[in-house]
Amino acid sequence: MMKNYFIILILFNAFLFLNTANAQQDAHFALYKYHMQIFNPAYTGTQQGAFVNSSYRSQWSGIAGAPRIQAISLGIPSTEKRLNYGALFYNDRTFIEQLSRFYVNFSYRLPLNPKMDLYLGLSAGGQNFSINLNSLENVDGIGDQFLNDYSRFNPNFGIGAYLKAENFFASLSVPKMFQTKRFNEDSGFTSTGRDLIHVYGSAGGKIPLSSDWFWVNYALVRYVQDAPWSVVTNTGLSFKNNEITMGYQWDSSFAATLMIQDIGFVSVGYSYQFPTAGALSSITGANHELLLKIRLGKTSRSKQLPKEPIEEPIEETENTASVN
Repeated sequence: MMKNYFIILILFNAFLFLNTANAQQDAHFALYKYHMQIFNPAYTGTQQGAFVNSSYRSQWSGIAGAPRIQAISLGIPSTEKRLNYGALFYNDRTFIEQLSRFYVNFSYRLPLNPKMDLYLGLSAGGQNFSINLNSLENVDGIGDQFLNDYSRFNPNFGIGAYLKAENFFASLSVPKMFQTKRFNEDSGFTSTGRDLIHVYGSAGGKIPLSSDWFWVNYALVRYVQDAPWSVVTNTGLSFKNNEITMGYQWDSSFAATLMIQDIGFVSVGYSYQFPTAGALSSITGANHELLLKIRLGKTSRSKQLPKEPIEEPIEETENTASVN
């Protein structure tokens, strides 16, 4: 089984390196492996217990109005250990624009064998896009009467699948099934912005080097119509549940990530990412990303169903009456 995981991992990484990447509409998270609920509702409930995950990303340090992204998700497995549910809140602010999303997530676990589960996910909610035009500085003290604040909400839903094994995972999702408009046709804008459909695929695994040490590899690919592919690969070492990796976003940036998960009910991650190509590499600083995971109780998969009481057999004694 481990040999099969290794072959799949090598083929997946080879496929990813054949594609080029560029920035898409959705923000990239360097610690995507640990907060996959951002783009795959099927990830809900896969963490073997109730968890709150929080991510914060600061891009292009040194530039005023640069993107600042926050994401908070909640995942709760049901007592039956099949139906899982949660929620996701996402906020992306860049200059005078703000994009906020709220979704409720559901997943259903299908056991394939004692060490492998398939999760099928569904999310429902929407996003609100707003522009604070009044915050612009005007040369005229009176300002422009046509620069008014603008806001629009679009409902949406997403689907996904997540395969989880002991030392391997694979993910495929479309977090937004509808292509939506950011502006109304009659809102006075000369152009119309659209949120395009994004398709995400991810896979990874770890290979034992000793009883506590593992070699870890994982990758994320993102496809958007009429845009270059976005490809990210990570490789590094894991000691028990703690990982340190180097990541490369093809034709875009390098990243160093650290994830510490052996500190009780709290897990902490950090990523330092710096651009390597394009105009941004010469005028901006690095991207910083923080991840905080909080476990709300014991792991659900460790809980065992109550056993049926066992009746003790009645031993016959000499005082037992015999039947003639």
